[in-house]
Amino acid sequence: MFEATLLARSVRDCDLGLDDPVAKYISELQSGGDIRRVTLGQLATHTSGLLLPQDHPPWPTWSYTLPEFVRTLNAWKTEKEPGEEHVYTHAGFVLLQLAMERRYGKPIDVLIEQRLLQLLHMTSTFLPRGEDSPRGRLFPRDKKRAVQGYGNNSELIDHPGEQRSYYHWSGTGQMFSSPRDMAIFLAANLGELPTQPALSEAIALAHRGVVSISERNLQALAWEIITGNEPNIIEKYGGLNNASAYVGMMPSHKLGIVILANRGNLYPNEVGRRIMLEIAATLSGVR
Repeated sequence: MFEATLLARSVRDCDLGLDDPVAKYISELQSGGDIRRVTLGQLATHTSGLLLPQDHPPWPTWSYTLPEFVRTLNAWKTEKEPGEEHVYTHAGFVLLQLAMERRYGKPIDVLIEQRLLQLLHMTSTFLPRGEDSPRGRLFPRDKKRAVQGYGNNSELIDHPGEQRSYYHWSGTGQMFSSPRDMAIFLAANLGELPTQPALSEAIALAHRGVVSISERNLQALAWEIITGNEPNIIEKYGGLNNASAYVGMMPSHKLGIVILANRGNLYPNEVGRRIMLEIAATLSGVR
């Protein structure tokens, strides 16, 4: 969600375009094969066709360094023309991150901090980056606030504040946030906070449906939109083996919910939707 909002802000500022090839910004890909035909917009809407073993179960036990990731991308062969099919891919957003870092000459955590978090006064949201750790490291004062992560069988996963990732370079691990900060982010996305026009316009662009996933689902920039007889819902689920999160919005009712769980492989989508629909029905006087 944060990366998509950053991308939309960059498009709004004419710093880059959704139709720009990703290889335009990553020189190591300019001599590659099919990856050269993939655009930034396709990465953000999961229509690039890019699919790596780390994107779907069964989850592998191996990870990528940045040089290994680049070599894999250059050797990648697509089965369909980029833009033809919706296939959810984590790797696409890792690649999108790299493209934006190259465009601005700054790490992704700095870009998110300067162009989004500071504007919303989100002081407890971090994408850790430590020079002594390829996955980043929380500062001690913040690590004390981090919750313990658990697997779906209630087993402990690592220690509080440690990141999980299949990509071993800075800025590719988990983000950390607080309920307060996520409520701020939710309110901004619902248009309930005074924000700069550039950010408001970027949020609106990120919410715009681009690709049909199914009869009642549209893909926006990272966000997914549920349409139909009920009020439209804009939502995003995320999670790894030690945490799960859901953000859902019902713009027509100025209603939203954030669910943060320190347990992996939970899918709070249905719960979040049901809560919003129940509240919306109550507000409308219909049970």
